Amino acid sequence: MRQRAHRLTTAPRLTTAARLTTAAPPTTTAAPASIHARLKADLKAAMRAKDKARLPAIKGVLSDIVYAEKNHPAGSGAAFSPDSDADVAEIVRRAIRRRRDSVQAFADGGRADLADAEAEKLAVLEGYLPEQLTPEQIEARARATIERLGVAGAKAMGPVMREIGISAAQAPKSAVAQIVKRLLAP
Repeated sequence: MRQRAHRLTTAPRLTTAARLTTAAPPTTTAAPASIHARLKADLKAAMRAKDKARLPAIKGVLSDIVYAEKNHPAGSGAAFSPDSDADVAEIVRRAIRRRRDSVQAFADGGRADLADAEAEKLAVLEGYLPEQLTPEQIEARARATIERLGVAGAKAMGPVMREIGISAAQAPKSAVAQIVKRLLAP
């Protein structure tokens, strides 16, 4: 009987347990740029680690992103882009709001175990939002923009909102608009 030469020269195969315990060399690559890319990378890591706390939270948000992509295609007026941090941050913000409501409902219903589980998922999701601006920071930027443009009155709301330079990922547009409106009021 003749043996094949390549079997003698190859390294022995690792068992499944050996492959899982073999540490991969550390990588020095930078973190993925967009929130969506971070979510996808963290999903893979959570699946490999069998992380029961992170996995459902990340899967839920990625499901919401796919749903938004299908319901708001690129050709429509209100197009959704998973590459846009502002769009994805809004999806994450909605998921956080739902989780907060669930935590409150479970706590009111006397289900502390479910409230704790939802609170863990809430903490996971909050890690994906970019640094949120405080109302004082928003007001400082709005004042600077109003002074730079030299405008006053309610009619200047549009130009100020365009020039303020605060993305929806940094602060909700409604909060920014409320502060700008207050500053422009006579």
